[in-house]
Amino acid sequence: MDPETRAFFTFATTSKTGRSGAGALLQHYNRMRKNDPDSYPIVRLTPSGYNDKRYGWVNKPVFAIIGRTPKNAAAVPDTSVAADMNDEIPY
Repeated sequence: MDPETRAFFTFATTSKTGRSGAGALLQHYNRMRKNDPDSYPIVRLTPSGYNDKRYGWVNKPVFAIIGRTPKNAAAVPDTSVAADMNDEIPY
């Protein structure tokens, strides 16, 4: 869901690489659900791929888990790049 417009997005695929990416996301979510059943993952779709000897570059979606949000939270989580890069570097 886009936090600004509240529009929902759907990922649909029939390709082997798309199903693999979606399957990896579901496996991660199932593990997360066991440890933290009151949260949803915050997911960012990122492009990736690999070089295949027969086909050249093959695109592959990666669903990166960039955080969590409580299921009952009304506030929209901050998923901006600035918030993602707001880490302190220890001295």
